[in-house]
Amino acid sequence: MKYVLVGAGNIGREIIKDILAVDQRAQFLAIDANGDALKQATALSQRGNIDTRLVRADDPEGLVPLLAGASVAVNCTYGERIVDILKACIKARTPYIDINGTMLLDERLELSNAAEEAGVPALICMGVSPGLTNMLAAYGARKFTSDVEIECEYATHRPLNITEGLLETALRQFRNGVKTTAIYNRKREQFDPFQGKKSVRFPDFDEDIELIYTPHSEPLTVSRFVKNAATVTVRGTYEKRIMALLESLYEFGLLNPALNVTVNGEQTGFQPLLRQALMGDGTPKPEDIEGMYVMRVRVKNEEREFSITVGHPPGWEKVPQGRMTALPTSYAAQLIAARELMAPGVFTPEQFTDSMVEGCLEYLVARGMQVHQDNKAAMAT
Repeated sequence: MKYVLVGAGNIGREIIKDILAVDQRAQFLAIDANGDALKQATALSQRGNIDTRLVRADDPEGLVPLLAGASVAVNCTYGERIVDILKACIKARTPYIDINGTMLLDERLELSNAAEEAGVPALICMGVSPGLTNMLAAYGARKFTSDVEIECEYATHRPLNITEGLLETALRQFRNGVKTTAIYNRKREQFDPFQGKKSVRFPDFDEDIELIYTPHSEPLTVSRFVKNAATVTVRGTYEKRIMALLESLYEFGLLNPALNVTVNGEQTGFQPLLRQALMGDGTPKPEDIEGMYVMRVRVKNEEREFSITVGHPPGWEKVPQGRMTALPTSYAAQLIAARELMAPGVFTPEQFTDSMVEGCLEYLVARGMQVHQDNKAAMAT
């Protein structure tokens, strides 16, 4: 099998490592504009089965010949050129996966006919949240004959500036003017950042964690592809100090993308300065965070609640977010590469069958993750 990774950062390299653990003969082409990232990718195997290309993702025509003939291409970039990369895969007739959520979601879905005509399966919104959450939401909803309420919840603790991509993700979620969509009684409602506060407790945690609405794609895709999903919400959080910082920046209007400031007598955008200040010299901020990522999907009606929680044991990874995102994506990439998931067109993880979802959970457990399922009478809210 030949895999192409567009973006050889942390998630892309974790995908390479995971697939090589299953199939040492797998071939990889890692594409990135960062030479250091490509060197790290090459070092993952001594068998010579990892090739690299120093290419920018903003040159989709240049990507087409590199994509041609691959079993699957996985887009691990953080979104700005996502439609162009998908179009390049369609032109190359190469199966496609990406790990992005709300960014340019409608534009990707609108390419479904083009992908279908080219015979290209294009799986979008893969990863953990979105991705695994979507699979579990649809899986849980199929256990009910009535309309259901679906709650996606997560907590992720890691330094704010561990990578430029993760920093950008955090800042983008809470920018001034950003709206979070939730589905209530089949109607879209929108909320400003830091609304929807709710305290929850995850299995194996000894304290409550406060979550807020976060702008993810699950409400938009789950409500579209899961017929009995009447209510769909996503709530999440970072570590408390990071949330306090982000909320303060938001309250002061410092996450406004249109904000300009005067530096040395010249007007300049504030957001690049803010990102540069937060990245600093690369030292993790805060330094003493214990890496953690836990997510849960709850599906319920008035009588019953079905939930699945996915996490990891303490010390599993110093920064577990990359591997947590990579593992379900790796599972999906192997399905597509083996032609076990080949429906042409743009689709989302809600279309995974029960056996595929259960296979994914087994795959995660085999990789050292923890899965907790619960089926109980619904509690009064």
